[in-house]
Amino acid sequence: MQEGMFLGYKVNADGLKVCPDKADAVLSLPSPGCLKDVQKLNGKLASLNRFLSKSAEKSLPFFKTLKKCTKKSDFQWTQEAEIAFRQMKKLIADLPMLTAPKEREELIIYLAAAKEAISAVLMTEREGKQMPVSADKATAVKLRNHRKDAKMEV
Repeated sequence: MQEGMFLGYKVNADGLKVCPDKADAVLSLPSPGCLKDVQKLNGKLASLNRFLSKSAEKSLPFFKTLKKCTKKSDFQWTQEAEIAFRQMKKLIADLPMLTAPKEREELIIYLAAAKEAISAVLMTEREGKQMPVSADKATAVKLRNHRKDAKMEV
């Protein structure tokens, strides 16, 4: 199967990659200088969040900036937000491919909880290497294949 574009993602037999245009749109952004710039940044990051580990936690300084800004004149881009912005750009420059889960494949979930956010990543192991899984497909496969075996412990 060849690689092609579908719903804003590069798709091939191995899984999903982020569309280079979406990543470049963030990488080419200068530091936000006004409220509208932070809103645009958050919108662009939303389209990439399935590829970013702990995206909510890493985007928190941007949301704090928006929360503090009740009027356009209140805008203040903090040092914390600038550091988070630069770190986010570094991560976006090297986003992973999300693999497609295989039927009956064992999946691993990692959870991270912080005061402000909860994150989860679904992984699989292939050839001794852990790889992130496309969560939408994995959820459907997991539910369909293991519905009867599902147990929940508290």
